[in-house]
Amino acid sequence: MSRRSITRFATRLAGAGLLLAITIATARADFNDGVAAMVAGDYDKALKTFVPLAETSDHGYAQYFLARMYGDGRGVEKNPGTAAKWLRKAAEKGIPDAQYRLGGAYERGEGVPQDMEYAFGWYSVAAHIGNPKAESALKATTPKLGPDELRQAQTLAQDLISKYGKPAQAAGQTP
Repeated sequence: MSRRSITRFATRLAGAGLLLAITIATARADFNDGVAAMVAGDYDKALKTFVPLAETSDHGYAQYFLARMYGDGRGVEKNPGTAAKWLRKAAEKGIPDAQYRLGGAYERGEGVPQDMEYAFGWYSVAAHIGNPKAESALKATTPKLGPDELRQAQTLAQDLISKYGKPAQAAGQTP
């Protein structure tokens, strides 16, 4: 490869890196605007901010806040199924409260079929990352499982922990 080709390649690479940095900074600013809008009760603005980030940027924290909005009916019609869909996406990105809440959804059958093994599994992932509420929920869930169910739940938990048991990046960053 000639020196000129290397220079052109490096210039293109630097341009792509700059574009990526600008995109990440914009997503972070948009996300923070969405959180501020949600806290202020401006749910329309929060929704308009979170939806594109959640769908297009696959932003885990935007997905988490959308789940909360749909789960609580804030600015949207309460929809446990949609809440569970967004919780799963956020949980898979290592957001402990999403993992804990997804466990609760499975425990209660809210937006997903009631399944104590999956409740145990998601509570285990959140507890693994250090969510204290999940540790308590895990202890309360264990006696609700029979011996065979508990073994299956423990196997599922280990699988989920190996896939999703790493904490997400700090809030405001694209996980």
